[in-house]
Amino acid sequence: MTFREVEKHDLPDIQSAGHLYEHEETGAQVLYLKNDDPNKSFTIGFKTPPYNDNGITHILEHSVLNGSKKYPSKEPFVELIKGSLNTFVNAMTFSDKTIYPVASTNQKDFRHLMGVYLDAVFQPLFIENPQILAQEGWHYHLEDPEDDLIYKGVVYNEMKGAFGSPERQLYQQISAQLYPNSIYRYESGGDPAAIPGLTQEEFVDYHKKYYHPSNSFTILYGDLEIDQAFADLEEYFSGHGKLSEEINLAFDLSQPEAIEFEDSYSITAGDDPKDKDYLAIGWHVADPTQALDSFGLKVLEEILLGNNQSPLKKALLDANIGGDIDGGSEELGYPTAFFVSAKYSDTQKMMKFNEVLIETLQSLVENGIDPELIEASLNKITFQTKEAAISEDNPRGVLYAITALSTWLYGEDPYVNLEFSKYLDQLAELANTGYFEKLIEDKLLNNPLRIEISLKAEPGKNDENEAVVLRELQEFKSNLSTEEINTLVKDTQDLIKRQDAPDRPEDLAKIPTLKRDDLTTNVPDYPLTESSFYTETSFYHAEQFTAGIDYVSLYFDLRDFEAEEYEALGFLSNLLSNLGTEKYDVAKLQTELDTHTGGIYGTLSIFEDQEGKVQPYFVLKGKALEGSFDRLAELLKEIVTATDFTDTLEISKITQRLISGFEGAINNRSHVLAANRALSQIRPATKLGELSGGIDQFNYLKAVREEVKGEATNLSLQLSHLLRRLLNKNRLNVLYTGEQSRVATVKETLQDAFIGLSDEPLGAAIDYQPGIKQNEAYVTAQDVNYVGIGADAKNILDFTGASNVLATAIRYDYLWNHIRVKGGAYGSLYTHRRNGNFALGSYRDPNLRATLDVYRNLPEYVENLSISEDELNKYIIGTMSPLEQPKSAESKGLAALSRLKNDISRKDLVKLKEEILATEVDDLAKLANDIQNVLEDDTVVVIGNKTQIEAEEALFDEIFTLY
Repeated sequence: MTFREVEKHDLPDIQSAGHLYEHEETGAQVLYLKNDDPNKSFTIGFKTPPYNDNGITHILEHSVLNGSKKYPSKEPFVELIKGSLNTFVNAMTFSDKTIYPVASTNQKDFRHLMGVYLDAVFQPLFIENPQILAQEGWHYHLEDPEDDLIYKGVVYNEMKGAFGSPERQLYQQISAQLYPNSIYRYESGGDPAAIPGLTQEEFVDYHKKYYHPSNSFTILYGDLEIDQAFADLEEYFSGHGKLSEEINLAFDLSQPEAIEFEDSYSITAGDDPKDKDYLAIGWHVADPTQALDSFGLKVLEEILLGNNQSPLKKALLDANIGGDIDGGSEELGYPTAFFVSAKYSDTQKMMKFNEVLIETLQSLVENGIDPELIEASLNKITFQTKEAAISEDNPRGVLYAITALSTWLYGEDPYVNLEFSKYLDQLAELANTGYFEKLIEDKLLNNPLRIEISLKAEPGKNDENEAVVLRELQEFKSNLSTEEINTLVKDTQDLIKRQDAPDRPEDLAKIPTLKRDDLTTNVPDYPLTESSFYTETSFYHAEQFTAGIDYVSLYFDLRDFEAEEYEALGFLSNLLSNLGTEKYDVAKLQTELDTHTGGIYGTLSIFEDQEGKVQPYFVLKGKALEGSFDRLAELLKEIVTATDFTDTLEISKITQRLISGFEGAINNRSHVLAANRALSQIRPATKLGELSGGIDQFNYLKAVREEVKGEATNLSLQLSHLLRRLLNKNRLNVLYTGEQSRVATVKETLQDAFIGLSDEPLGAAIDYQPGIKQNEAYVTAQDVNYVGIGADAKNILDFTGASNVLATAIRYDYLWNHIRVKGGAYGSLYTHRRNGNFALGSYRDPNLRATLDVYRNLPEYVENLSISEDELNKYIIGTMSPLEQPKSAESKGLAALSRLKNDISRKDLVKLKEEILATEVDDLAKLANDIQNVLEDDTVVVIGNKTQIEAEEALFDEIFTLY
């Protein structure tokens, strides 16, 4: 055997046996996590140290998936998604490593995925074809000699969007300034200012050096055919020999060159920069050799910064250092940093920031940390860690691969962080010995490896930078000869020609795929029984194995609440469990929650049946170990019946944190925000979601922020009134997910807890209406756009198996090619729901009108759709894939209730699968006219760049500044 087993290791925390192997020829290391999990996974990773900010590791990650020797189609990655039952397929660039993970519950499919990925990383076509770097990284784009010269590239535009986030800039500067003599000073994702310096020669040389079996780390996981997996690895490992020198990522630490560092970030031109600066203080605190301290620092993060009542966070908020405080332990690769940051601050407050931080930490060391706080923080981390080990919402094998690499990559044991119970138990024993106080003293107070960062808000900075880039490109073009300009035009047209050209059928045929015969119409049965809770309400039990955890959700019926109240209801859902009550002040409540439960949080659930009837609920969710359920019930009751809304200072802090989180969402998922905003103007249920959690909610929060600067009496009264209306037996339904043996106890405990609620009849159900229909644009400080449209497909485009297969074709053929490959956007969105919601969106998109044109031309694409039976087969399999995703016990319970409330039976889902499998090519083209009719009454919502939005102002009925 060419793989020699080095050691075995029992890993009870993850229900696995670890087997470590070494490939004899190359020294490549393989870790097999053997268990009976059917969701098997393969991950191969490489040490990939950056040497500057040109993004070579990130662009390489994209490019290896653009064709390989055995699979020479332009996009094998996309072809895999089309024709696979994968539960995970992706690639990820970290600060010093790049990984390629896949997962599937189907053994045949798993082997297909593994084979394509191995060929991609070891035999990519970009080595011979520079057009791949041009498309995925950057290129000079000039379609006509008279056009303006611009940069285009998928990663280039992705990183322009990423750099629109001040948090991204802040974290990068912490790494760069804290480790100035290491690879961690570089932006591995790529700085848009440096990406255009990357050459094809550098690209090829880097791959040759680092994508070698000797520099690879492979993790296999689950119930798989291990001998076959080794044979597949051998095919790609053999013949490479062994690298003469190991790639070492460790480095000598030294004092940071600058104790203080100042920079700026962009806000919208014309925006007031007052109190919009960022401050941060960071320390180097650990490396992979310090396992116990690494776990200890995660607990310390929870102690100091876990919530608004945590001692350091509270002290900084009370001192008005910033409107929101964040931070904690951050593994940056080989080094681990600990940082504390202040958002909505002023650079003039850095001295005060230091003073409060040091005084607070010194007080904790001198006076000791509250033992109850330590216990609560340990319990919270332990609960989260152990719950994740039984969850199936994400492929555990991929998560464990990343965890193993966090030590293995640096020469340490790959099992360290997979044996979390050992370290958490040690920390519990050390909790009252002064361990955490000493951690503060050694790692923070007396640590010379420390940096201070200030980011000043600068109105219009991105616009100015973009103008500079355009001027430089204009000047560059003006100095080119006619021949050189013609060469750029030819290169651009050649790239477009490649992008437009269909793959050769023989190349597509080489990509392995499942067949329809490999699929079934089976739909998992998520059992749900209904019984009476109180006279007019229901107790739902979703029977699932939960490893001793009780999951409870209280559903308060909102049928008679006016639409105008949903903004406040959305806000209320975020306040409950974060404010004090009659029995507990807010700090004590947080300690109780962390000590005895897995958390309590609120949300709104808006169901809609097949007739369009809206069923809205205010939901409070909680979870706890079986032995702590009585405490969970007591805390649920206390929060629901006795929350204190007079603490406007605490409400102000929560409001600012929510605004901060929403701004992060604007930087990372505005395509979803734009699509939902458009749909809210069409469908009442989506409008309620918009009011309670979308742009309407964001604007409401900003208004609340101003109101709580005063007495805010009206706000407190409104919130109290809303909660009193909720406290009604005739509103309260319960969902319990857990063991059958627990049902009677859980039900009786909750009935007793809420026996004192009022018993008033509910008002008549409100006939909710959609929002005002208009095209809208929302200006941000970003360089890129998120272009969304929404429409009502109900009674126009039927939700059938064929429409779902068409959706897969639209996503992974039409939109992928036109929005991402040719348009240069990072991603796109297409949704068509059973309720009629129909939306399109783009993500980190350099275009606006051109993207809308792509949407408008969709019917023409569908009408002319001509695909082979093999291609149709792929689309069918790709359509089935999301229907096969494993779920955690909690998610199964929520899905069971959702099926009931949305009036979707198991029979409906089986029928959908049958229709998908029966779809023929002609069924797709027939839908072109239906899509045309849907798009004739769409709504446009764009979030993004001010200059581009203003240039297209005629498209919009209203233009707003988002932030």
